[in-house]
Amino acid sequence: MKTNPERFVLGFVKFLGTPMCIAASLAVMAAVTRARDGNWEPAALAASIALACGGAGFGAIWWVRFHARAADPSEQLRAANPGAPWMWREDWARAVVRTSARRDANRLTIFAIAWCVATFPILFIVPHRAIRSADYFAIPSLIFPLAGVVMLAWAMRIRRRIRQYGESRFAMVSVPGRIGGSLAGSIHVDKPLAAGQQVALELACINRTTRGSWHNLTTWDRILWRAEQTSMSDSTGSIPVAFPIAPDCCPTDDSDPKSRTVWCLSAKSSGAAGGYRADFEVPVFRIGASAA
Repeated sequence: MKTNPERFVLGFVKFLGTPMCIAASLAVMAAVTRARDGNWEPAALAASIALACGGAGFGAIWWVRFHARAADPSEQLRAANPGAPWMWREDWARAVVRTSARRDANRLTIFAIAWCVATFPILFIVPHRAIRSADYFAIPSLIFPLAGVVMLAWAMRIRRRIRQYGESRFAMVSVPGRIGGSLAGSIHVDKPLAAGQQVALELACINRTTRGSWHNLTTWDRILWRAEQTSMSDSTGSIPVAFPIAPDCCPTDDSDPKSRTVWCLSAKSSGAAGGYRADFEVPVFRIGASAA
């Protein structure tokens, strides 16, 4: 199973969904009841919890629905290349695969800020009640603002990395990468690495399965094949890539959105802002003699 910290954070968000929405509804009813009785402090606490749970629940549902949609291939590209699925994505057709780090960081930042704003009153109300009234039952609700702080800190870490290195793109020598052949090209960074810097590369064939209903969808990665190598940035800061691919590997397959076969190229190097990191989804197919 392949995991990374960014995926863990987003996976945590995905698991919220419906339970958070239910908790938000209950908190709203509690806030209304306390307000009618004139208990404004408990009402404010319940309202804060409702905002936190509602924002988390509906935000998670939106997040899952947005990311769960399989990227539909361009109809024009499909029509023009009926027997060449590696030409159905615009970036693959151009032989240049880009990262989406900046877009993902922006989404995570917005989500984390909204969460922190909604849960901010809990940091003041809960400790005050615990000290003044010895009411310790609300202390577990502190997990909501703490979760927001963790997400925001991680989003800031990703943004620091982007400021340090910018976006990356993988320019392929030929499209697609060939089973029984190779995947070759070079990684170009907006703010190039120093010449001669070592970079750890990994090429993995992954079975990506999607389970659950639309509101609590989860995604699992199972590595079917993996190769690693160390490269070195050249005089321009680009990172050469050349992976031989075993002849018994599975090709890229998007025919079943719930069980996809994807190929991922990853690059990592130590350095400022937590080090350089980039991930690319690349096309690898059987063509020519390898398809026989």
